[in-house]
Amino acid sequence: MKTKAYFFLITFFVISNVLQAQIFDKIKNKIEDKANEVIDEGLNPGKKDTTKKSRSGRIQLENTISFYPGDSIVYASNFSRRQLGSMPGDWKTTGSGSVVPVSQIGGNWLKMSERTTYKLNHSIYYPDDFTIEFDLLVAADKVDDLSSLYFGFTKDNSLTRWISSDNIWYAELQYMNNNDIVVSSRSADIYQASDFDLETYANQVMHVAIEVHKDNVKVFLDDEKIADTKLFNGEKAKHFFISSPLRQQHKAATLFSNFNISVYKD
Repeated sequence: MKTKAYFFLITFFVISNVLQAQIFDKIKNKIEDKANEVIDEGLNPGKKDTTKKSRSGRIQLENTISFYPGDSIVYASNFSRRQLGSMPGDWKTTGSGSVVPVSQIGGNWLKMSERTTYKLNHSIYYPDDFTIEFDLLVAADKVDDLSSLYFGFTKDNSLTRWISSDNIWYAELQYMNNNDIVVSSRSADIYQASDFDLETYANQVMHVAIEVHKDNVKVFLDDEKIADTKLFNGEKAKHFFISSPLRQQHKAATLFSNFNISVYKD
């Protein structure tokens, strides 16, 4: 019995000594590491620890995409002085259209007929640098009740076709696909397809902004830039157009308002 007691006692002391030695070694290593850091800082002042450390959360990027509107308005219309139910006289069309109020959002809007193109009734002189802004509205149960809507520039101001074959460039909002858009330029031989969430724009205003600097064009849908490239390629900006969808089902409608053209004073 005494032999067993001695055995357990000796075992306890051996384990205790091993644990104490391990703890002592850990403390000793930490002290040595800290001392080395202090010595290294003294020999190399200002040197930072380059050891990689894990970071929690995603890196946040600042939004540097900005639209810079012109500061001198050349043309503006929100249809506030137009007779309700009529086609405004300063716009012409391949079909028809009518000014309507939208009480839920406010203001007067030009309701576009299906498969119809709209252009200003008079010529606008566009300098090398200018901006165009307008608001789009889709009145529908869901946006895929409509096919594509187009806007852009053409070489002439005629209205012989739904979408002019002489277009210089256009942006296409493919509502039927919910999240597809296209920016295309015949002049620069560009066809750029990308994603944009159109589905959320049923009964919601979308602000369109176009910034032109000679050949280069930036196009913004709300605050998202969808194009920043050479779309004119030597062609002169002359005639803006907007074309309603070929198909508008279940009484869906497209409207626009708050249209303005501005230039830069300096």
